[in-house]
Amino acid sequence: MPAMKHWDGSQWKDIKAIYYWDGSSWTQAKAGYYWDGSQWVQFWSPSVIWHCDVYADKIYELSISDFSIIRSASSPASAPTGVGGDTDKIWHCDDTAEKVYELSVSDFSVVRSASVPANYASGVGGDTDVIWYCATAANKVYELSTSDFSVVKSADSPGYPAGMGGNTNVIWLGEYVSYDRIYELSPADLSAVRYGSSPGPEPRGAGGDENTIWHCDCDTDKVYELSTSDFSVVRSADSPSSDPSGIGGK
Repeated sequence: MPAMKHWDGSQWKDIKAIYYWDGSSWTQAKAGYYWDGSQWVQFWSPSVIWHCDVYADKIYELSISDFSIIRSASSPASAPTGVGGDTDKIWHCDDTAEKVYELSVSDFSVVRSASVPANYASGVGGDTDVIWYCATAANKVYELSTSDFSVVKSADSPGYPAGMGGNTNVIWLGEYVSYDRIYELSPADLSAVRYGSSPGPEPRGAGGDENTIWHCDCDTDKVYELSTSDFSVVRSADSPSSDPSGIGGK
């Protein structure tokens, strides 16, 4: 979905949130729609960042504006390695439990879970309609079913997969050990479309959509917004804890 933008006096910037007055307080809108003459068509939905840390064993929602913590909760198991999704879904994986999860967007509790298709779960993301998953043991990337987490398709990873996310239209992959790169993969066949150098030596989580890349690195202990055009750093901040392992959202 294209981004909605506003002019800040010097440049066009994405609108991250819209609020409406509900009669007693300002409430964040979940989506924006227009009437095309026959039906309501969604033209905007808010942005969100989901993040996890394997040292703290926590799941976070981070602020779009400055990466500060909005809220957090304990992860369902002891080695949270991947998280992603959108405003309606959170997909999560854990290396020790060897499971992939759907978590509640309201309190991060487990909605459902299943065993991963390959061990050493290193990344998961997607949106309401798709799940992208990667595993270091198999050195593969996967599309999983949103209904039962079964494998829809898989392919060899272009490098050591350490974080994966995106949406139905784009896939972002973090890779370290071999190249320290961020890749764009094709949703059609999971092949590499292009790549660039990662901002740190141990890239982990990667997620976002066509307009934004969220990324984290466990050596620099930072979270990043990267440019979708050349993978350069748009901005960064210290991660909430000392071993950031997964990030996603839209």
